[in-house]
Amino acid sequence: MSEFVVRDPFREPLYRAMRAFVQIAFRLMFRIRIRGVHNIPRTGAAVIGCNHLHVFDVLLLGMAIPRFVHFMAKEELFRHRAFAALIRYLGAFPVRRGLQDKGAIRNALAVPAQGGCLIVFPEGHRSRDGKLQKGLPGIAFIARKANCPLVPAAIIGPYRLWGKVTIRFGEPILPGPADTNESVLETLMMRIQQLLDEGHA
Repeated sequence: MSEFVVRDPFREPLYRAMRAFVQIAFRLMFRIRIRGVHNIPRTGAAVIGCNHLHVFDVLLLGMAIPRFVHFMAKEELFRHRAFAALIRYLGAFPVRRGLQDKGAIRNALAVPAQGGCLIVFPEGHRSRDGKLQKGLPGIAFIARKANCPLVPAAIIGPYRLWGKVTIRFGEPILPGPADTNESVLETLMMRIQQLLDEGHA
């Protein structure tokens, strides 16, 4: 399998037009608030860990983060060639859910290794009740392996027409040599919960 190549079409006219369309559409449908975006490194390797509420989450993150982002998407979305080409252009790569998908893990590791920004939802699936679920250690493994900042993020919804949707980015976590996957994951999930609590306050 060839190595996943990190792209950065952030300044391409097509990508900028699509991003602008999403921004306009979201701001027409919801009252969007973005907080803490200064915590995201503008260049270089970074991993962003966020809670997962809705299929809109990736689009919201993509419009809020001031750089190109890559993310995993379920393999089923890549079955139609045209749609697969579109979401690949937007930064997606496939993952087989419920399995140890080594190809997806290699691709995820390749993003920060090549200086890119990767979004991961550590819960592994959308929360049915809006509450933060137990995190999976994959995101911690990626951040430790890449030795890069891990930025906690929280989306406070729900997505209701003309309702308020807030996204908050916290201070980066910098995994150290003594950290384990478990300790990094515990810190990340605690920070995400804190951001959620602050957003609901």
